[in-house]
Amino acid sequence: MSEITERKSLLIYSMEGGAWLGGYLVLRFICSVAGTLSPLFDALALLMFAFTPFVLYYIMLRYHRENGYLSGFSLLWMMGIMLFFFASLICAIPEYVFYQYINPDYIANAMTQSVKLIEDMGLMQNDETYNQMRQLIEEGTTPTALQMIMSSMWSNVFFGSLLSIVVAPIVTRKKNKA
Repeated sequence: MSEITERKSLLIYSMEGGAWLGGYLVLRFICSVAGTLSPLFDALALLMFAFTPFVLYYIMLRYHRENGYLSGFSLLWMMGIMLFFFASLICAIPEYVFYQYINPDYIANAMTQSVKLIEDMGLMQNDETYNQMRQLIEEGTTPTALQMIMSSMWSNVFFGSLLSIVVAPIVTRKKNKA
């Protein structure tokens, strides 16, 4: 009798891959936050940001190979969206701890530095976003840790979806060479 190997579902594989991608996003977050201490960490965070499509490609390619190259564009695109969703859930925990307990002034300081940079450069001072940021700083109502995390999660999923649209067709072209 032949032995039947059970394949993981798209959801299970997305959760496992999301855990790996989440760890990667946590490291990227740590490097970007540490960028205030040293430009080396800032450069490393930027490099990790640029390397994200390759990480996504590798995770999608593993799933594509393990399923006998039967997964098409739409499945890989859906997988990419779920990967970034699960990764964002993992990344939300250290972000919340950092914003809420380790450095509660980080958000306000970042906004203040952004406004100061805009003023020093003499750019966009008539821009609505600049005016809103200045007003929030003056009123002392900068975004909370939870608002920042929700914003980060939504942007990760949105941009992850767009990135998956680009990476999924590349993965589907990869054929079994064995």
